[in-house]
Amino acid sequence: MSRTLREQFRPPSELLYLTEPLRASVELGALHLSEPWLSALRGGDGHPVLVIPGFTAGDRSTTVMRHFLSALGYLPCGWKQGVNFGIRHELFEGVGKLLMQLNEQYDCRVSIVGQSLGGIYGRELAKRLPDAVRQVVTLGSPFNDPEGNASRVSDIYKMFNPDHETKSEQIEHEQWQISAAPPVPTTSIYSKMDGVCHWRACLQHGGHDQIENIEVYGSHTGMGVNAQALFIIADRLSQRRNEWQPFHPGKFFGLGAA
Repeated sequence: MSRTLREQFRPPSELLYLTEPLRASVELGALHLSEPWLSALRGGDGHPVLVIPGFTAGDRSTTVMRHFLSALGYLPCGWKQGVNFGIRHELFEGVGKLLMQLNEQYDCRVSIVGQSLGGIYGRELAKRLPDAVRQVVTLGSPFNDPEGNASRVSDIYKMFNPDHETKSEQIEHEQWQISAAPPVPTTSIYSKMDGVCHWRACLQHGGHDQIENIEVYGSHTGMGVNAQALFIIADRLSQRRNEWQPFHPGKFFGLGAA
């Protein structure tokens, strides 16, 4: 690997990492101030949304997001697989069955929103079951870093996977091509202030014309309660199927695309 590439994929600074909990708490605490702004987004079409938590987190971590999506008029569903401790075959099979159940129960495609590692799960589900997936939105998901070099939690990942293969071996064993884009509309939300994953690892390069990378300002762990991120998720979910258009920053101010 070249020196330039190593520089691009170095872990975030220690300062960003150490301040993650504080910054995430501020984002959660400030969320109520954005309620008048976010409430203008009501009017969801009622389609199901599968929400997948990040590494070392479970459905409890996505409660705020799912309540938000429910208030908008969607049908959010947690992944119901317990804590996400890494890339596990049984977890992937379990959430895949849940995806198909939602698809069949509501007789429509399901949108997927995944945070961090949960976003990688979501992208791979869309590759395996594209006819069941409407779109994928990821939050701080390092899919462009198969070796895990750009993460501050690589040692923690190993700690929770002592009897399993390394992350890269797990990816290879599952035959996941995590850098490849899913064959559905795909939005990657990232932050240059991410203290866990280097932001460049969260960028999609190439694939098809319904791919976008959108920057927000905030922490990694707080992205699921970040007002900007929630606004983008709501906007992406509001698009009618087969009428996808890239997000325009002017929408933050009530303006359409230029």
